[in-house]
Parts: sequence; structure tokens; C-alpha cells
Amino acid sequence: MKIFIIHGYQSSPEQHWFPWLANKIKQIGSQCEMVHLQGSDQPDFAIWRQNLVAQVHPLNEQSIIIAHSLGCLSALDYLSEALNGRLIKAMFMVAGFNEKLMALPELNQFVQQAKLNDALLRCRIQQRYLLFSCNDPFIPAPLSIRFGQLLNAQMIEVKKAGHFMKEDGFSEFPQLWEKLEKLLVEQLAVQTVLA
Repeated sequence: MKIFIIHGYQSSPEQHWFPWLANKIKQIGSQCEMVHLQGSDQPDFAIWRQNLVAQVHPLNEQSIIIAHSLGCLSALDYLSEALNGRLIKAMFMVAGFNEKLMALPELNQFVQQAKLNDALLRCRIQQRYLLFSCNDPFIPAPLSIRFGQLLNAQMIEVKKAGHFMKEDGFSEFPQLWEKLEKLLVEQLAVQTVLA
């Protein structure tokens, strides 16, 4: 089982709740890969796509992807091709969106380039979770909710979480860990029985 953590705009694997979550995943005995997307201050769609192709593999029925903000859109664009003919276990999308943002117009060109095969993503990602906050200053809740509906994701509102950044009090993310831990424990139990 391998879990991939994908950061977003103006971020890196060392920021926010990503290192804390990676540590929790490793403590439970699962593999974790922190994906680095180059030039996160001025994201280039093609470069991010190359980074995902190079780092997010192999993908199989045990794979879980956790992405934040712009990382969700970028990952789903990549998965719209990468999952043709294969399944992954789950995807957790934190503050995900796929529409132009009033608060971050500099990302609109990036957003327009993403092509999501929502039918394939619903079939090929066995469990889909969207975590959103009603006081996110960048991604208004209705955008996240529409995004979740498109993917038929289980939606989880986290109260007063802002944009789920360290500045919002998110150097840890227990609400996400609670859901993820269940999946990991179930999988480890299955592997023990099969062994």
C-alpha cells in the first residue's frame, strides 16, 4: 500500500499538515511518498503534469492519493489518463475545485487547461472524499461542493478550517487522519489474513 501526498499552490511537501500526516502513515506501517511539484509559486501546468507522471506511480488497487487545493485538480487531470484500465483505493481532496477563482485569478489559465474525465474518475477511484471549509478565503464552499458532486465524493465539512494551512491552525489534520486511518487499518487486516 502506498499513499501519495500532493501539495498545492505556493506550497511544498514540508509545509502545513503534510509532514505530520506522512509521519502518521509511516507509524502505522504504510508507505508514503511526498510529491514535489516544481515552481509552486508560479505553477506551470505542463511541468506539474510531468512531475506527477514521474512521481505518482505505481498505481494499483492499494494506492491512496491525498491532495490539497490546486494539487487536487492537477492530480485528477493526471489520473484521468493514468487510471485508464486500473483502479486506486481512494482519494482525499482537501479544498478541491475545478472552476476559476475570484481570489486567485492568476490560476485561471492553469484551471482551464485541466481536463477531468469525471465518469472514469468515479469508476476508477473506489472511495472519494472531499474536505472543505465554509470560511475558506480562496475556495468558496459552493465551488468545492460542486467539485465534490461532480466526482460523487463523500463530503466532509471541517468547521472554521480556512484553507487548511498552517496559518489556519493546520500543522496537524486529525479529521483527515480519522478517515484515512480506518482505510489503512482495514487494509493491513486484510493483508494479515492473506499472509
